Amino acid sequence: MIKNFEELLKKAKEKKGIVVGVPVPEDLNSINTIIKSKKENIADFILCGNKDKIIKLIRSNGGNEKDFEIINSFSEEDSASKIVELARKKRIQVILKGFLSTSKLLKPTLDKEKGLRTGNLFSDILFVENPGDNYDGLLGMTDGGVNILPDLDQKKQMIENAVKAFHKLGYKRPKVGILTAKETVNEKMPATIDARELYEMNKRGEIEGCDVYGPIALDIAVSPEAAKHKGITNPVAGHVQIMVVPNIEAGNIFGKSFTYYLKIPVGHVIMGAKVPILIPSRNESDVDKLNSVALGVIIAES
Repeated sequence: MIKNFEELLKKAKEKKGIVVGVPVPEDLNSINTIIKSKKENIADFILCGNKDKIIKLIRSNGGNEKDFEIINSFSEEDSASKIVELARKKRIQVILKGFLSTSKLLKPTLDKEKGLRTGNLFSDILFVENPGDNYDGLLGMTDGGVNILPDLDQKKQMIENAVKAFHKLGYKRPKVGILTAKETVNEKMPATIDARELYEMNKRGEIEGCDVYGPIALDIAVSPEAAKHKGITNPVAGHVQIMVVPNIEAGNIFGKSFTYYLKIPVGHVIMGAKVPILIPSRNESDVDKLNSVALGVIIAES
């Protein structure tokens, strides 16, 4: 079981044969991540964008362009489409977003004929080293990056995607908490209704490979003492490893609080496509992007 990002990077280096495709790696953060990942033997790379600009960036930041395959392209849309095509042909096993918007990257991946659909929902999972006092391992949160207001079926698929990722990281049966503002079902709070149904679906065997509990508030999710105080004895309470948020606003705010308030490293990956897709923000650090690359490498099918 991978418990922290140090172990994650070590495990990624041990895995061979993974190629990461990067559309529009034309900014300093992307190039530094690519150069560092290559130097540390985490992955090989195929880069697609303005070839002259990419080579110039590689050289000026201590890299060697001969270490990479570089495909020339003169637009963000064309670069994204070419990388997706390489993924369909299984020449690359992971996609890392370069200096373009997430929507421009995801558009060709979602194409019904030429994209990377599997029949499953695409959803983003954010990973952090769990900051709670009672934890030893990684914490996942879904979804603050892709799905705006997921319905019950979409939340089920978000759980399945996150559980699949955690299984790849060695967590045999992760504990999943469906976050809401309270622990009881309230008809005026639809998220609590969905949470209870997801809990029942898990008990019926319709969501496998994990233990699900909800509705559950954040304090009950992370604090055994708070759970005990409220008389909640479910084993997920106080020990959540995967948090499912009710909407993208909650996930976005929650996720950025790790970076901007707690100042701790993060990494994240989109699951549900034929290959892991990495969409770090343009403002994320080189360290966070490196964590995301390592996540993609470990999760990818070699």
